[in-house]
Amino acid sequence: MSLPLPTIAVVTQPKSEPQSEPDLDELYEDADSETEDPNVFRIRDALEAPVRNELTIRELHGYIHEGKIDLDPSYQRDVVWPESKQIALIDSILRNYYIPPIVFAVQSPEGDEDEVRICVDGKQRLTSIQKFCDGQIPHKDLKTKKLFWFTLPESLRGVRTELPESAKELFSQKIITCMEYHNITPGAERDIFQRVQMGMTLTGAEKLQAISSPWTEWICELESRHVAVDGGLSSVLEWDTKRGRDFQNIAYFVSCCDGLPEAEHIPTAQKMEKADIEEVLTEFWKIATNRDLNRGLNIGSRLAPAEFVYIGVLLYVLRKRPIEERAACITHLRKAIRAQFRDIRLNSSVCKSLWAIVRDLEENGSRVLSRSKADTKSRKRRKLDTEDEDEDYRPNAISSLGKAAQTRGKKKHGI
Repeated sequence: MSLPLPTIAVVTQPKSEPQSEPDLDELYEDADSETEDPNVFRIRDALEAPVRNELTIRELHGYIHEGKIDLDPSYQRDVVWPESKQIALIDSILRNYYIPPIVFAVQSPEGDEDEVRICVDGKQRLTSIQKFCDGQIPHKDLKTKKLFWFTLPESLRGVRTELPESAKELFSQKIITCMEYHNITPGAERDIFQRVQMGMTLTGAEKLQAISSPWTEWICELESRHVAVDGGLSSVLEWDTKRGRDFQNIAYFVSCCDGLPEAEHIPTAQKMEKADIEEVLTEFWKIATNRDLNRGLNIGSRLAPAEFVYIGVLLYVLRKRPIEERAACITHLRKAIRAQFRDIRLNSSVCKSLWAIVRDLEENGSRVLSRSKADTKSRKRRKLDTEDEDEDYRPNAISSLGKAAQTRGKKKHGI
């Protein structure tokens, strides 16, 4: 039986939500396409034109702290600008250099009078402005190299130099141009994000996260509920979650599980339930936060992405087994794969080996774990026997060192 390797393309709809009636929509679309003249120019699915809005830095900074600007929609990147680039932006603003417009999707939440501006493009610029206004980065005079801070705590006022009030007011009144789309769909937001980022290098994980689909929305929900939340998997596991990698790992794990049959090994095309994936991530967190169970997650310095994916798959196929057994299986999986490979990567060789380990634990779990325990005891016994032999060993006293070796110096002097 061939086993699916993680892939980016996921085309099926999660099972638990009822489907609409796409067949009728497709039928009408086909009918329209048959009757329309292909030679006639048409603009299809155009967005409503964005509104140009000019906001001061004071207004933007206030909106960020009041929650009226959302800098972290699910498709956005992390803060990737180094401090030097952030400082350079502040210098450009002060010296009236051109700053590209910020792109917002403006939404009006139900029951809330205040609009929320979702940052589609411009997160790095807004974050730099916010950090400068909050005293986290300075302005650097390019000629003298002197650093000036927008605000300082009392403890640093004698150590660092604060901007004069006139300079603070000048900066706060600077205008930033914003282009605002009103009440567009989440899919359109992602589409705009992808299009404006074409000139920027996105990682594969960020590209995957920016795709608009029901799967993307669901995986973003999983990420926010189980990974990014305070005390979630991002904080209890030692693993890389930057630049969309946590989203990518969850997507790979879900993709693998979606290709699996049910636990009874019925060879049908039945698809996973959303509730099963939710339960797996919850159980993953329980194991990671329990000292009696998380031994297997503390092997090595960091959890490799491939290990995260296949631990998820393992917990999915063993989801009806006791949690203690699943924790022991995690330990076995990580020890087994690290015995085979020094570099654990999401490549064909590693994934095939991980699938083999998962299948072996699924079909012969108790026997595999018993064998693993026996091997561990055997290694400990051999180590103890060796230590006992070392303690019992007593070298015999040397009764004679023999004749001294002759050297040219001794021969020369007749010794």
